[in-house]
Amino acid sequence: MKVRHLFLMVLALAVGITAQAQTTGEKIKKFANEHLSLSGYLQGGFRWDENADPETTFYLHRARLSLTGDAAQDKIDYRLQVDWAGSPKICDLYFRYKPLNALNIELGQFKIPFSYENENCGPTTVEFIEYSYITTYLARNNARYDGIAATGRDFGFQVYGGFMEREGYNIINYNLGVFNGNGINAKDNNSSKDLIARLVIKPFKGFAVTGSYMYAETSYNGNKFMKSPRWAVGALYDSRHWVARSEYAEADFGGNITRAFYVLGGYHFEQPWSLFARYEFINDEYRIMDEQRIQIGAAYKPFKFLRLQSNLSYTMPYMAVNGKSSLGFNLLVTAMF
Repeated sequence: MKVRHLFLMVLALAVGITAQAQTTGEKIKKFANEHLSLSGYLQGGFRWDENADPETTFYLHRARLSLTGDAAQDKIDYRLQVDWAGSPKICDLYFRYKPLNALNIELGQFKIPFSYENENCGPTTVEFIEYSYITTYLARNNARYDGIAATGRDFGFQVYGGFMEREGYNIINYNLGVFNGNGINAKDNNSSKDLIARLVIKPFKGFAVTGSYMYAETSYNGNKFMKSPRWAVGALYDSRHWVARSEYAEADFGGNITRAFYVLGGYHFEQPWSLFARYEFINDEYRIMDEQRIQIGAAYKPFKFLRLQSNLSYTMPYMAVNGKSSLGFNLLVTAMF
């Protein structure tokens, strides 16, 4: 074979490979444009608390980047969300298959369906800067009770759906899930699994009653585990201007019965202002927590991608005879993209 012929063969092969790569690249680009979306938000603020040390601080609250997508005519969707504030961590990593309105499947790491606020009120829309005591301590956003601080998330599997569809909502909605019970980005550390069930009934648009139950086993003293079941009930109303929501929950951490409650109300003016007020308490038999808190808050959203929140809080003991009261102020700026 002449050198010229060999060169022409190599050139033709290279052109073919390049053309195939370009075609593949164009297909990937087309799929990404049609089925992938990149978004995120940054939250930072300023906090003052008269009993804190130090009393004042600026802080970075969340820095999240999210990649979402869908396929098969919206029957399949998926999400990857990473929080870069502090130590980077994966928050959400899930796949959902939605063949029917009444039966959907979700697998991966996502918010557990315990209580209404934990799953349904996101950081960019929730009324107050701090979540309620129920969401913070009983839905595993804070490790004080069961040693797991997992942003209300876990790794597992759930089926969910709705029945009796009306315009824009279902009257009966359910979640049934099985989870590791060991928090985010971690394997399970025992053979037991958390079982969570939730029912939300919406008799008419804007109003709902909800109840949820969670069976869990919590690690303590090294490798020992104790049963820590919990339940929550609540009701909510949300219209164009008015919002009201309340939940009550109990948990049993190896005999330490913990009770938590909140009620909030607010009014959405014509954009961009909203005003809110909330009362809540948490207490338990061992006095790990014994607090009640009164808050008033405001939200200002002058643009689609910018939200400012301010909260004034007064915290005091709930049942204890002795204890300090505390006055605090919190300001949070949320920038979304």
